[in-house]
Amino acid sequence: MVPNGWSCHLLSEICGKQISYGIVQTGENLPKGTPCLRVVDLTKNVIQPDEMIRTSDEINNAYKKTILEKDEIVMALRGEVGLVRLIDFNLEGANITRGLARISAKKDVIYPEFLLWELRSPKFRADLIRRVGGSALQEISLTELRKVRTLVPPLPEQKKIAEILSTWDQAIAKTERILDLARQQKRALMQQLLTGKKRLLTSAGQRFDGDWEFCSVNDFFKVGSSKRVLQEDWTDSGVPFYRTRELVSLNKNEPFRSEIFISERLFAEISEKYETPSTGDFLVSGVGTLGICYQVKDGDRFYFKDGNVLWFKREGDIDSDFFYHCFQSDFIQKQITDQAAVTTVGTYTIQNAKKTKLYCPPTLEEQRKVAAVLNSAAQEIETLQSQLDGLKQEKKALMQTLLTGKRRVNVMPEEI
Repeated sequence: MVPNGWSCHLLSEICGKQISYGIVQTGENLPKGTPCLRVVDLTKNVIQPDEMIRTSDEINNAYKKTILEKDEIVMALRGEVGLVRLIDFNLEGANITRGLARISAKKDVIYPEFLLWELRSPKFRADLIRRVGGSALQEISLTELRKVRTLVPPLPEQKKIAEILSTWDQAIAKTERILDLARQQKRALMQQLLTGKKRLLTSAGQRFDGDWEFCSVNDFFKVGSSKRVLQEDWTDSGVPFYRTRELVSLNKNEPFRSEIFISERLFAEISEKYETPSTGDFLVSGVGTLGICYQVKDGDRFYFKDGNVLWFKREGDIDSDFFYHCFQSDFIQKQITDQAAVTTVGTYTIQNAKKTKLYCPPTLEEQRKVAAVLNSAAQEIETLQSQLDGLKQEKKALMQTLLTGKRRVNVMPEEI
């Protein structure tokens, strides 16, 4: 149903110029010539003409109808179909490759800024994806693209909607910059604090001293795996049974629904005979996405698949939080990558895990102080990520209501 005062059009009906393909790529990338926009460029936050491929002036002149002007929109026709970008002064005069379409708004019918949001709207994308063909490579033809339907409110309402959604975009971009800076700062802290290059203060206000030791995981943990649980012992309820995929979700604090369980009876039997992971232990992925680490928390009650997941059972004098940050560091993650590279199928094995090195302060107090600083930095990142996720969800909800007319904006008389 079309909202009162709005109109429905084919995309081709609101474009001032014919929607066009770009240049057929010849494989040549000249040091000089005209920059050409590709699908992969649309995935970047900032597109720099100096980093784009270039084509000859001769070929560019043969495709004059796709030379970009300010306020035009380019859309990916293959791969990430529907990905769009509004052209600014920075990209004016560039051309596009065959995987993109150039879309130019009829400015007396639709504002370019609003058209950009309309092309991103759930309703438009649903119609777009329905028309996509291909199996190995998803692609939409210009013929089908021109038929996708758009909802167009009056110009003053378009302007207001675009302003509102752009404000949310700016808030998201600002939060992303702050989050990126927080991650950089934490990484710099890790490089200083986890190597002893920067020493903190004791509870008495004195600088920690004493040499750090070059240790192995085997000095603090018994590294092994679980007792084998046969597939025939899997159940639909009971105690969760984790594999690498669940481990990844746990590591990222992502919500997930356990798919596999073992019975309470079997879990009790394993706990009595062989033990189960305790608070402060670690589970580490040994196949697939290597080096994903989950720190076992108070109240955790689960078992896990043998072979795929390594169990670091804490036995030595090491603070669990301190080791968690060590394991996330570039120093240990590079060791895991290098060790996996020399194995037959790219795995992180029990033997390699035992040999993994780390730097360790001479006292538990210093370990805990370092961990506290990095925990605080991690909490700041988690808070910012939560804020960012919230902003994105709220923008998504706004798009679903504003771009369908379910929620109308107030337009002042002077704006008409």
